[in-house]
Amino acid sequence: MDSYKNIKAFRAAEITLKGYSESENKRGLAWSCKVYSDNKKIGEVSNSGTGGATFSDVPIEKQKFIVEKLKANGYELTLDFLDDEGNEPDEPCEWFVDAVTQMVDEVARLRQLKRLVKTHLIVQQHSSVNEFTFYKVAPSDTSMANLERQLGSDLICFMNAEIQSL
Repeated sequence: MDSYKNIKAFRAAEITLKGYSESENKRGLAWSCKVYSDNKKIGEVSNSGTGGATFSDVPIEKQKFIVEKLKANGYELTLDFLDDEGNEPDEPCEWFVDAVTQMVDEVARLRQLKRLVKTHLIVQQHSSVNEFTFYKVAPSDTSMANLERQLGSDLICFMNAEIQSL
């Protein structure tokens, strides 16, 4: 699963996470974030980091609506959130909480990518098993042309501009 595709999917569904905070405790990582739909705060999702369930105060009808929007835009849960048979949760509440938990990681990854976009060429390649390949060279028309010549038909596309626009 490409986290980048999921980022595009939840942006298209107009879902935003804000106010993320985290803290280490003796048993794990406690975190919380506010969830916005269509630029309106609809609630908060949090995990105490003590091994218990993730909590959401988002109304169930909003959760169902968001799950429908996310699925319609191609958002996919990764294997971490699927059961032993590879199935998604049946309950919209579970699916919603799993998706928000996954989105927290995807947003963190996007922040990393946005920092790297200034100092690296980020590309997709046919031969790479990873989502992106990173070349430590300042992005410019010249460096892109040089890399394009070097990679030839293995190059799918440069991702810098698209990542920066998210």
